[in-house]
Amino acid sequence: MKIKMNLLHLSVFALTLCAPVSLVYAQAFPARPIRVISPNPAGTGQDVELRQLTPHMSAELGVPIVAENRPGFGQLLGMQIVAKATPDGYTLGGGTIGNLSAHPRLFDRPLYDVERDLAPVSLSIKHPWLLYVHASVPAQTFQQFVALAKAKPESVTYASPGVGTFIHMSTVLLQTLTGTRLRHVPYGAQPWQPDLLGGHVDAAMFPLITMVDHVKSGKLRALAISNGKQRSPQVPDVPLFSEVGLAQYDPSAWAGLVAPAGTPKAIIEKLSKAAAAAAQTTQYREFSARNGATAVGSTPADFDIFLKSESARWKKVIADNGIKLE
Repeated sequence: MKIKMNLLHLSVFALTLCAPVSLVYAQAFPARPIRVISPNPAGTGQDVELRQLTPHMSAELGVPIVAENRPGFGQLLGMQIVAKATPDGYTLGGGTIGNLSAHPRLFDRPLYDVERDLAPVSLSIKHPWLLYVHASVPAQTFQQFVALAKAKPESVTYASPGVGTFIHMSTVLLQTLTGTRLRHVPYGAQPWQPDLLGGHVDAAMFPLITMVDHVKSGKLRALAISNGKQRSPQVPDVPLFSEVGLAQYDPSAWAGLVAPAGTPKAIIEKLSKAAAAAAQTTQYREFSARNGATAVGSTPADFDIFLKSESARWKKVIADNGIKLE
């Protein structure tokens, strides 16, 4: 009996020794620079947004945060690096709708499993999604565009970087909901914007960033926007999809931070608080607003719920339309 009691006391003592270790580790974190893997080329899209966010996170955490560009394979290469990194909080990844919710679902054997290999940290920013047409397209309104597309199936062309990209899949969903058939023109690594501006392709889905001036100049026409329940102050005359009879169409281009699965919860919480505070700084909110976006700064739990919802949505679009990489 005495031996058993001693063993019990030793077990309890061992647990009391082990329990504070992760807490102490989390309290000491971070003790060195943190790297954030940017899955895009330097100076493009979400890479710019990431580099706007990280200095404010660095100020919150008290250590440098270094962005490391690892583009390739539709943003999946960079996220694979994050998934395989040591889960200690010193490697984060720039997650997007492409590399977390859409593109990975196109593979029978993806490079990583989003739910199993990655842990959500914080949703940083959301961009509204718009339907643009060239000024030569004989459709002044969204309803006229749908009527045109129905009258001449596959005569209206739309641009995207390629099969499986968010631009492609969001347009596929639009066609499903409107009963239209557009002709896809995939551009691959070549930029599609010059052809849209030149009238060589009729339409494209894209956020406000880089497009507002072309709408104001009259080169392009924005027919509808997904922006929650409010029109965008940058293009107040552009109706919401809900206002043109398509309330169920509300995609957005978004970005946030993820960590390798297994990263201690206390560290995730510390990173998330820093990311949320960074997203709500005056500088980042103003930067987001200038580009027609909304700064978010969510908790890990809220980002997890959002990720699951987005993944389910685009997985269904892929399955229903038999989308496969060519």
